[in-house]
Amino acid sequence: MKKAKFIINPSSGRQNFLKNIEGMIGKLIMDQIVNHVDVFYTEKQDDAKNEAMSMKKGEYDFVVAIGGDGTLNEVVNGVALGKNETPIAVISAGTVNDFANYLSLPQGIDEFCDLIRDFNIKEVDLGRIDGTYFMNVLAGGLLSDVGYKVPKELKAIFGKMAYYVECAKDIPKNLFHSIPISVKTEEFSKECECLLFIVANSQSVGGFRNAAPLASVSDGLLDVLILKKVEVAQLSNLLLKIVQGDHINQPNVEYFQTKKIHIDILDDSKVVVDYDGECFGELPVTIEVVPKAVKIIVPKSEE
Repeated sequence: MKKAKFIINPSSGRQNFLKNIEGMIGKLIMDQIVNHVDVFYTEKQDDAKNEAMSMKKGEYDFVVAIGGDGTLNEVVNGVALGKNETPIAVISAGTVNDFANYLSLPQGIDEFCDLIRDFNIKEVDLGRIDGTYFMNVLAGGLLSDVGYKVPKELKAIFGKMAYYVECAKDIPKNLFHSIPISVKTEEFSKECECLLFIVANSQSVGGFRNAAPLASVSDGLLDVLILKKVEVAQLSNLLLKIVQGDHINQPNVEYFQTKKIHIDILDDSKVVVDYDGECFGELPVTIEVVPKAVKIIVPKSEE
């Protein structure tokens, strides 16, 4: 039987998820899948990261990250920085949950217990920026800061609707504000005026399941999407193409894969960078992929 650590963000998403967690822990023990569970509740930023980083190699058979994309990001950073190689299971209690949706990670009590019983491990790449890791995405520009601008209280009450309201407020203010950036990779260098840039590890970004349709979390590559400045009349059609996953060949979209990328601003404006729903800092940034950096417990179909 296994020993587990549950790291729980009690303020993530809707509040009734805690009852499901109690049921999961109870069933894991009653079904003799797990014989020891330690539980840690986060109270503030970096609690999850510090708790995961403090684990010793072999101390736990697996750690469970319970919260939204930000909580998962912290647990992943803690495991990677602590170099304890502890496999990570994910229970999504946030609003968007891009990474869990991409890997079709189970959230029901019975399904999650089956996941732990089977214990299939997938070695997953991470993005790294200035010694900090991200599991899913780094972005800047239009709508990229919505994740941390929406108050936690509104996320808990209104769920995704809180994001939609913030998006509706953000688009008119920033639609005509493009960002002049330079992009440098080992393969090429480019300059362009963009509305949004995304460096993705998985296909699902911001609730758009096919935002980076060629991405894989285990291919040793980062997928870069740059949405260039467009006319207002073209934007709605382009957004529809993104929803459909049919946008990477559009004339106003740059899409490519690379192992390392440097993004800089070409004027004196300040461009804030978001990673996995949290504020990182400002341009310039250098991002690189770290292949097979962490172990994620996944369903058999995702091995």
